Amino acid sequence: MYRPTCTSLVIDFDGTITHADVGDEICERFADARWRELDRRWERKEIALPDAQREIWALVTAPAAAILGYAREIGAIRPGLDALLDAAGGAELVLASGGFDFYIEAILGARLARFDAVFCNRGVVGAGGVAVSFPLRASHGCALCAVCKGRVCAERRRAGRRVIFVGDGTSDRCAIGQADELWAVRGSKLAAACAAAGAPAREFDGFDEIAAALRP
Repeated sequence: MYRPTCTSLVIDFDGTITHADVGDEICERFADARWRELDRRWERKEIALPDAQREIWALVTAPAAAILGYAREIGAIRPGLDALLDAAGGAELVLASGGFDFYIEAILGARLARFDAVFCNRGVVGAGGVAVSFPLRASHGCALCAVCKGRVCAERRRAGRRVIFVGDGTSDRCAIGQADELWAVRGSKLAAACAAAGAPAREFDGFDEIAAALRP
């Protein structure tokens, strides 16, 4: 596949870079059961994701060390990430996530510096839980998302870039129609949404598959 130099590779985090949805797993471990109904309301589009997240994270009660330690424990990275970042060559690398910086930083560590741009929400882990905020909602949000993957992709296409989007989940549906090429985790909600919309998408298990397609 020919890859021009003016390419942006936009990658989701929860469920894409990591196998698990780290935010959901933290809530499952440290929040009471009310968080699940809030999440279902977001899935049904009855509430915007940041509004749901604000209520959900208010239910999380645990020491900072426990929350961060658990994030690292369950945040296994999907195989082939380094190969993909290497294969991207001169492409702009963009991390676009509806998740939170505190666990993204804890899991990616030095790898985060390889990204040219990072779009995510903010979470401050304190003595008894996590205080969340959505600083990009006005500039890069939509009616449903605080970080809209479609808006991130569209912004790059307007700049004349070819956009490759890689994702898995419900919030990644906004990228359908806004990316020139779309990769979805095999069997994911994004893959199902693409099929339902008749939108072309390539399914994958490991990032090495995408890396191989990017190499000349």
